Amino acid sequence: MISASIAGLLALLSPISILFMIIGVAFGIFVGILPGLGGIVAMALLLPFTFGLEPAAALAMLLGAHVATIFGSSITSILFNIPGASKSIAVCFDGYPMTQKGEGARALGAAAMASLIGGIIGAVFLTLSIPIMRAIMLALGPPEYFMMAVWGLSVIALFSSGSILKGLVAAGFGLLVSFIGMDPVSGTARFTMGSLFLLDGIDFAVAVIGLFAISEMLELFVKGGSIVKRQAPGNLGTVWAGVQDVFRHWGLVLRSSLLGLFIGALPGVGASIGGIAAYGMAAQTSKHPEKFGTGIVEGVIAPEATNAANEGGGLVPTLGFGIPGGESMAILLSAFIVIGIAPGREMLESHLDLVFAIVWIIVIANIITTGSGLLLAKQLVRISSLPSSILIPLVLPICLAGAYAVKGRIGDVIIAVVFGFIGYLMKKYDYSRADMAIGMVLGLMVERYLHISIKLYGSFFFLTRPVTLVLLLIVLLTVLYPFLRACRWKNNGEGVAQ
Repeated sequence: MISASIAGLLALLSPISILFMIIGVAFGIFVGILPGLGGIVAMALLLPFTFGLEPAAALAMLLGAHVATIFGSSITSILFNIPGASKSIAVCFDGYPMTQKGEGARALGAAAMASLIGGIIGAVFLTLSIPIMRAIMLALGPPEYFMMAVWGLSVIALFSSGSILKGLVAAGFGLLVSFIGMDPVSGTARFTMGSLFLLDGIDFAVAVIGLFAISEMLELFVKGGSIVKRQAPGNLGTVWAGVQDVFRHWGLVLRSSLLGLFIGALPGVGASIGGIAAYGMAAQTSKHPEKFGTGIVEGVIAPEATNAANEGGGLVPTLGFGIPGGESMAILLSAFIVIGIAPGREMLESHLDLVFAIVWIIVIANIITTGSGLLLAKQLVRISSLPSSILIPLVLPICLAGAYAVKGRIGDVIIAVVFGFIGYLMKKYDYSRADMAIGMVLGLMVERYLHISIKLYGSFFFLTRPVTLVLLLIVLLTVLYPFLRACRWKNNGEGVAQ
């Protein structure tokens, strides 16, 4: 093990490998900033350039780009409320309000450092977990995945601090949007209104660009001024304050990273669910959950640490069993084919040095990305202070170009604009866009695994499988927690009054 680890590090420290890693990190940050794109697009674009490269250099470029997109997409999420990728949507919930309060640099500093620590934890986990992960993965099936998706929907109770009813309406609308297109079981067209374009459904990335980014530009156009409403007092607006916040909330970083590892190791679940689940967990375990969504640094740290650790978790089934942990890991499997290496038992036995090279790539790429982010944060934040007359013409074309770039269809641009107006009206009348996004993310997952679970285990599958039953209890506790907390506060208030 030690000799393989040293061999992997030496292969990575060659000048050609370091050069291609730096190229990958720079490209990843650039792609991450563009709305609607992410690690999947970055790796797909770089894949043709891996032909003829040494295995360590090829993987350094691909994984370096993928790691860097996590922070790159967080930049626009925090500064402009534009999720660079679906996994960064939870970063918007508190990152953008922090920018509006003049704490954008602090949010970027916290995001960069949380991403570094989460990435390192993910790399360590990848090293230690392959021998034991097979048993855990085999214990989980479609019923457990279904319950985890339902738990993600139950987080709505935490987001809807003003009105749970409005939160449920917004989430229900998100579910309806996710059902547009072909039914996965019967093949029946749903909510398409006879349109061939809608048979493929509405792409989540396109909808989110409109729901958050374009709606913010509309609001900025109506109200005028700039994104930053006021300057943060004292040192709260500095990058160093964000770095300190991460170490101050080290327990939250650890919990979020472990959650990201677990979700990443589940094939086909996706990193966007991990970010939302981490945000909900952070709110649920916080001493002041009512502050989430108003610009609290914990709301940035939790999803960012989860997203970074998710990559280490996603590599476990990819390397160990040849099962992609997500869409980006499927592209990585293609890279293995190009290199001429088969993941699984052969890779763990004959190419263990390459496995450790991947671990070192995650660590070093995270260090390079974090260092770049901390150096650039102060300059990037200045963009958010630009007046609306300059900012809107800069950001709006990027949003529309991002919507078009997702699938290269002009219809997606129209969809993004429509969702922009929907998002503007939702914010104006106090309906949670976050709840709607959660419904859209989890809708198809809930439907898919519900059908499979009923087919395999019957209608009462949640009572016949112990793990599913435990997850059901967790869902019920999550839903009841806000009501129990409100009753406790009410009783405490009456006690004080007496």
